[in-house]
Formats: sequence, C-alpha cells, structure tokens
Amino acid sequence: MSLSVGADLPELARVAVLGLARSGLAAVDALLARGVEVVASDLRAAVDGLGARDGVTAVLGGHPETLLEGVQLVVLSPGIPRTAPIVDAALARAIPVVSEIELASRLLPGIVVGITGTNGKSTTTALAAGLLNDAGIEAVACGNLGTPWIAAAALPRSPADAPFSPTRVWVVELSSFQLETVRRFAPDVAVHLNLTPDHLDRYRSLDDYGAAKARVFENQQEAQIAVLNADDPLVARIAPRARRFEFSRRRTARLGAWLERDDVVADIAGSGPSRVLRREEISLQGAHNLENALAALAAVLPLGVPLESAARTLRAFKGLRHRTELVRVRGGVSWYNDSKGTNIDATLKSLEGFPDSRVFLVLGGKDKGDDFGRLLPLVKRKARRVLAIGKAAGAVEAALAAEVPTSRAGTVEAAVAEAARDAVPGDVVLLSPACASFDQFRDFEHRGDVFEALVLALPPAGPEGS
Repeated sequence: MSLSVGADLPELARVAVLGLARSGLAAVDALLARGVEVVASDLRAAVDGLGARDGVTAVLGGHPETLLEGVQLVVLSPGIPRTAPIVDAALARAIPVVSEIELASRLLPGIVVGITGTNGKSTTTALAAGLLNDAGIEAVACGNLGTPWIAAAALPRSPADAPFSPTRVWVVELSSFQLETVRRFAPDVAVHLNLTPDHLDRYRSLDDYGAAKARVFENQQEAQIAVLNADDPLVARIAPRARRFEFSRRRTARLGAWLERDDVVADIAGSGPSRVLRREEISLQGAHNLENALAALAAVLPLGVPLESAARTLRAFKGLRHRTELVRVRGGVSWYNDSKGTNIDATLKSLEGFPDSRVFLVLGGKDKGDDFGRLLPLVKRKARRVLAIGKAAGAVEAALAAEVPTSRAGTVEAAVAEAARDAVPGDVVLLSPACASFDQFRDFEHRGDVFEALVLALPPAGPEGS
C-alpha cells in the first residue's frame, strides 16, 4: 500500500522516522495507520513506548546510512539538526526530508493557526485555542507545547471522525527546529511573537535562528494572515506575502490588536478600533502576557471570535503550568516554578515581576550558547542570591558571582534545601533556569515537577506555612 501526500512528494510505501521522542512516535503511528512501512531510528539503544509494532523496522543506537534503503521520505524529529550526517545522506540520494509538521499538514484538513517566536509560544497557543473554543469554534492546541499535531493523524479515519473535520482549527505551537524542514506548510494564520537569542548551540547566529522562525510565513498566500509583533524590530522588519496584522503594547496598528492608554483594542477590518476590555481585567499578569494576549486576539478575531466572548476568556484564562507558577507560600516565602524559562530573555521577563533584592534565583542547566552576562543588570537589582545548577553552573558563576552572591548548588534538590534554609519572609524563590533541562531531566516539565515536589515536601514553617 502507498500513501499520496502531495505532488511534490513521492507515493509513500516506506518512510524513515528519525528521532523517537513524542513527535517521532506519533509520526510512526500516523504512517502505520495508513498502511505505510516505517523504519524507526533513534540514537538511543532503547526507546520507551516503541514496543513491537507490525510494519516497523527499529534501528536503534544510531542512524546508519543503510536504514535509507528503499525509503521514499524521511520524517525528521525536531531534536535532530539538518546538519546530521544521515540527513546529508538522504539528500544525496534525493530522498525528501520533512518535519512532522509538514506531514501533519498534508494528512489533517482544517484551518491552521501557527504560532512561533522565542518566548510566549505555549501560553499564546493555549490562549488562542481557548478564545476559539469559548466562542463555539472547535479548536485544538497542539504542537511543540505538548501533544504533537501529527498525533491526531494516528486516529482511525472515517467520515465521522472529528480530527478530519475541515472546519476544525488546529492551533499549533511551532519551534524553529520544526520549521527548518517545512516544504509547503502554509498556516492560514501565522503568528511571530518575538525574536531574541536562543538555541545558539544549534544556529550559527541570531540571523540564522531568525531565518528559521520566519519560515512560518514563507509559503503563505495573499489571502492568508500574518500576525507580527510591531514592538520587536527583528520581527517587524519581516515582509510577509500574506495580509499583515500586528500587535503592540506601544503603538497603534493599522490592523490587529494593541493597547490604547489602558484599553485593549482591536481592528480587523480597517473600520477603526473597538474596545475589548481594560488592561487590568486580563487575568494573566505581566507585560509579556499582555503581549501574548494581544497576539492571540489578532490571530483569532479574523476567524470569527466576537469581542464580547474574547473579553470573557481573557478575564478567566489562568495560564499554563511551569510558566511563573506559584507553587506554595511557606513561612512568608513565595516559591515559583518557571521551568519553561529555558532562555535568558524568558528569565528576564519572569524576573521583572518580582520585588527588588528579594529573589533566590535558581539558574542553570544545559547551556544553549547565550551570554549569561546579559542577566547581570536585572539580577543585580532583583536577586538576593543566585543558586547555580546543572552543567552551566560554572558559566553562571563566571558571569554573575563577582557582583551577585552566587552559590554552586549543582542540583535542584540542593538549591531548594539552601533556599529553604536561608530565605526569610517576603523573599521569593524562583526556578527560572535560562537553560535547557536535558543535562539532568527529561524535559522542562520533568524539571518543574521535581522542583514542585521538593517544595511541597518541605515541612511547614510558621503560621503562614502551607
């Protein structure tokens, strides 16, 4: 049996899936559901969740070139760079290499809202889906924030299956890694939130990283919508082919959503701004979350969300786990989990919301190639102490210790114990690592879960303990 997924890709009878984390395993199942033989490969010698599947040839412990024999397509998981030797080998054989995002876009009909940017993607994705669902428009949040988009394509197919409804809206969080290998993917609404240094262990420069992000607009047509951050000069300079909408905290946009004095307003038809709600009514706190709300509005109002419904959702939406999430107040000390703060700019945004000179900042993990010195001005103002963890602990110390009290805790366990011993009422303990988690944890969720479990296990401290 073969599968047709478009004129620019061959009929598929045998496909290689490289990388078997969540999206890779979901791609395997989606292909098997359509009768395609799969070669499933991973650098690990054993993969949890792979098991024995009919139609799958497992190649574990590496990606030898021999796995490409008879393969018509390679589906590349986000964690494997395009520079990997197996990718070069596939391209040398004229085998197309695509992301699971590209494959999902061929297999799943519906309206697509694609959301990218360095920071705020997950919150904006979840909020956009919430705005749509609360307005009675069926929407699914998926992609890089948790459930792979391609996972829906693994479900049994029949005319009654909701995942195949042409009116369903897929709200997809998109990483730069996923966008590197798109071919025809063209979201109906594409959103670019911001661009700051990140993943410089994978990209040669900020421009290289930015070019990958900008691919979200590459295949759009004039009738589609591009939503850009007018306050970010690196994003605002992008000139998409699609209709341009903007969001802004600082200026008036021609079309989109923006802040006008203390009102959130929007205009999607060029007929003048309409008030949505007062800024202080938005349940999500912080300047970065105001930007996320404006971006989500600009993305979904053109899809038919009424202003009144949008206002209700913005008043009620509580945000996502691991994003500056209050875990506990113990003895007057507030403990926050911002494990999703995986780059320096995310940590800076989180720190901004806390009082000066009161923060025990848990910082470090797997270094992504940025300069921890960029944290210094704000950390000097906000932090009582920096607790350095993970492989990046030495680099954190080198950048900050001369001007900010810094301890090399090493592990989250040690950092929690030190903060519990030394923090006093009015202090804040903030896990916002500015690093990837893979040196000590499976992912940022695992890191945040471990931190929360340790904090909740601390014994009560005084009448405010909880």
